[in-house]
Amino acid sequence: MSRTTVWRGFNEKQIRRVTSELKPALTDANNRARVEYCLRHLEPCSMRDDPTFRADMDVVHIDGKWFYRTRKTQNMYFSHREEAPHRECKHKNHIQKIMFLSAMARPRYDAQGNCVFDGRLVFGLIQSGFKLRREVKIGWGAWELKPADSVDRNKSREYLVKYVLPAIKEKWPESGRWNTIYVQQDNARTHILPDDPLFMQETARGGWDIKMMYEPPNSLDLNILDLGWFASIQAMFHKKMPKTLAEIVQKVNEHLAEYPHLKLNRIWLSHQACIREIIKHKGSIHYAVPHLKKQSLERQNDLPVRLN
Repeated sequence: MSRTTVWRGFNEKQIRRVTSELKPALTDANNRARVEYCLRHLEPCSMRDDPTFRADMDVVHIDGKWFYRTRKTQNMYFSHREEAPHRECKHKNHIQKIMFLSAMARPRYDAQGNCVFDGRLVFGLIQSGFKLRREVKIGWGAWELKPADSVDRNKSREYLVKYVLPAIKEKWPESGRWNTIYVQQDNARTHILPDDPLFMQETARGGWDIKMMYEPPNSLDLNILDLGWFASIQAMFHKKMPKTLAEIVQKVNEHLAEYPHLKLNRIWLSHQACIREIIKHKGSIHYAVPHLKKQSLERQNDLPVRLN
């Protein structure tokens, strides 16, 4: 077709623009595991009732995320009097980055709609510490943040026991204190096993019942952190254009403090919508995330806690 024909068809909505995302290939076993995971998120009901999703107030999603200092290519808008910034690094494939660990639960509200628990348990830096670097003009003695060279199973266990479990026991609402709490992570090789002895010993301390569970393989759409939380924080974070690792930490923490708990609650509803689509498509990852008009429902005080 000529460009004019394409442009006319686009304006008349006969042609549409689609962003095609490359997704992981799933086996039959993967599809089955995804459907089984989704069915476990349904409330028990009789044959006469419509199936309803669990509110998932007892689930903590945990994952790590690399935050890069900048993107290779970034779109910007300037007035005719402004100059584009001079962005540079030693090598495009070695952009400075640092990893953050995040553990999130669903926010909770009282009968009047006031937030009594914002769901943010842990959002911390994974690092080895600080190292001395040599400044040409100043000499030895300047401190520089040093990111962790690698994150293995031992480091994952250390951060779970040292940061995640104490945060859950300190911040968890009293109303759910004696219920079973599930910590969900993906099945990366660096993550601990659900029956890890040290983890189970620490979870039982104080009479708590905390269990580890895996999400299905190749299922980024079943973790609320990958579903919307990390992308939202990263989009806000890149607007500040940090220049050092210390500035990355500062800017990420600034945007974390600014992030409203209402947005986090919406991601949990998106998670339920994705589960519903996965059941419809028999475990497939090729589906369109439905628009629930959550902001509109929120303004009308009609936002549901769970979907049918």
